[in-house]
Amino acid sequence: MEILDKLNKEFNYKYDFLRVLKVEYNTLLSYCEIWFLYPENNKDLIDEEKKEITDFIKKELNLTCEIKIKFKKSYLDENLIKKHLINYLKNVNSSLFAYYKDENIEVIRNNYNIIIKFNLIKEIYDYFSYNNLKENILNELNKNFIANFNVEIKENSNDVIDDKILIEHEKELIKNLPQPKKVVRYEVYEPEKIIGVDITPMPEYIKGQPDEKESVILAGEISNLAEKTYISRRTKKKGGSEESYYYTFILTDKSSSIQAIYFSNKTTYKKAKLLKDGDKILVIGNIKKGQREKTISLKSISFCEIINKDENIEEKEEEKPVQNIHFDNYRVVKPTVYMPLKQENIFDKTPTYNDLIKNNNFVVFDVETTGLEPTVNEIIEIGAVKIVDGKIKEQFQTLICPENEIPEEITNLTTITNDMVKNAPSNNDAIQDFYKFCENCSLVGYNVAFDFAFINSSAKKAGLYFNNQTYDAMVMAKNKLYLPRYRLINVVEALNLTLNNAHRALADATATAEVFLKLNEI
Repeated sequence: MEILDKLNKEFNYKYDFLRVLKVEYNTLLSYCEIWFLYPENNKDLIDEEKKEITDFIKKELNLTCEIKIKFKKSYLDENLIKKHLINYLKNVNSSLFAYYKDENIEVIRNNYNIIIKFNLIKEIYDYFSYNNLKENILNELNKNFIANFNVEIKENSNDVIDDKILIEHEKELIKNLPQPKKVVRYEVYEPEKIIGVDITPMPEYIKGQPDEKESVILAGEISNLAEKTYISRRTKKKGGSEESYYYTFILTDKSSSIQAIYFSNKTTYKKAKLLKDGDKILVIGNIKKGQREKTISLKSISFCEIINKDENIEEKEEEKPVQNIHFDNYRVVKPTVYMPLKQENIFDKTPTYNDLIKNNNFVVFDVETTGLEPTVNEIIEIGAVKIVDGKIKEQFQTLICPENEIPEEITNLTTITNDMVKNAPSNNDAIQDFYKFCENCSLVGYNVAFDFAFINSSAKKAGLYFNNQTYDAMVMAKNKLYLPRYRLINVVEALNLTLNNAHRALADATATAEVFLKLNEI
C-alpha cells in the first residue's frame, strides 16, 4: 500500500514490519478507521510510536473526517487460523459449505511456517481445483496473518456426500422452479413461400413476446411499408458504392403489433418488392429489443390467409388490468435513505454483478400478515428496500391498521400488537405509497408468490394492480446452494450475512436483498 511506503521512507523503515489489515469508513458517524497488523514476535508498540504513526497518517491523508488508527498483533494460534479459514470459506464457497467438517481441515505450525491441509470429498475437491480456491485461500491468509503459508489439498475417496441430501435438494429445486408458460398458437391457411424456407408450424401471438427470442413464428397484416437503401460494410471496405435494399413495416395481429425489418440481397430483392400494405404474411425471425422498441428481423416470409376467429388469445387466462398510474406524492409513508449497520471497508473488493443486477432496479419486499390466506387475512406491515446500480439506496417501512384484530399467535411470531397498529395508516394509504415506491422496479421476495399475492389482494381494495416483474430469491438460492433447509435464516448464515429481528418486514426484506445481491455476484 502506498501509505506504508511513505511511512517507511519517512521513518527510515522503522515500521517495515507493519501491514495494513483493513480500512473502514463509517458513513453514519463520519470517521475512518485504519487497522495495522504486526507480527506475533514483535514487541508491542509504545504510545509514542503509535502517536508518531497516527500523526503521520492524518497529515498524509488529509481527510475531513476523524481518523482512528488501531493496531493488532498477528497471533498464529492454530485454532484461530482454522476458525478464520472456515468463516472465509463459508463466505466465498457457500454452495458446498454445508459439507465441510472440522476434521477435514488441519493446521500445522512450525514457528512462522504454517501448513494448511484439506482432506476433501471428490465433489468439493473438484470444486476447489476448478475455481482455483487454493490461491484465493493463500491471499486471504496472507492478508490477515503474518506467516509463511502453504496449502495442501488432498482428495478423500472414502467419503461421499449423503445421497439423501442431494435427492431432497433436487426435489426442492424442481418443485420451486417456475413453470414454463404455455405458448398460445393459432392456425393460418394456404401459406405461399416468398422468401426463405417453407413455414409449417402455427404462429404465436405478438402480444407477450419477450425482448429477445430467436426463430419465432408470427403472422399478421403489413402496414407502413417502406423501402430503404444502405451500403454494406463489405462494399464500403472494397471502395464500392453499390446500394442494397431493406424493408421496414409494422406487423399487426389481433393481439398487438411489432416493428419488422427485412434486409434483401440480389436474389431476394425482386421478391421483397412484391410486398405491400394490407398483405397478410407468415414470418420467421429473431426478436431483439432496440433503444425504443422490439423489432423482428425476418429470415423467411410467406403470404397466407388469416381467419380471425373469436377464440380467447389468453386461453381463458384471467385478464389482468394494465395500469400506468403515477402518483406525484406519497400520502403518509415516505421512504428514507438506507443506512447500513455494517461499516464500509473502502479497501474491500467491489462486487461485480451479472446483467440482471446491472440492467434493472429492484424493490425487495416482505410483508407480515394476520394469516396465510390473501383473500381472507390482511397485511399488518410492509418492509422494503430499493436496489439501484447494485446498491441498497432507500428503505420503506410501515405498519398497517387491519380491519380485524391481530390473532395472538401472529403477535407471538411478529411482536406486532393491536395497540401498535391502531394509529397506523390504512391499507389504501399504505398500499398506494408502496405502489409509488415500486414504480419502474422489479419486485423481489423470499418465496415471493406468498407476499406478492397479499400485495395484490390489498392493492385490489385500493383500485390498484401491481404488474411488476417478480423474482424469487429462494428459487435462486435453491439453484445455487446445497443446503439441508432453505429458510431465509439458513441461506443468510450460509452466505455469511446477518438477519437481525427476524419476522419483522424491514429486517427480512433487507436480509433478502443482501442474499439476492450475493447470489447474483460474478
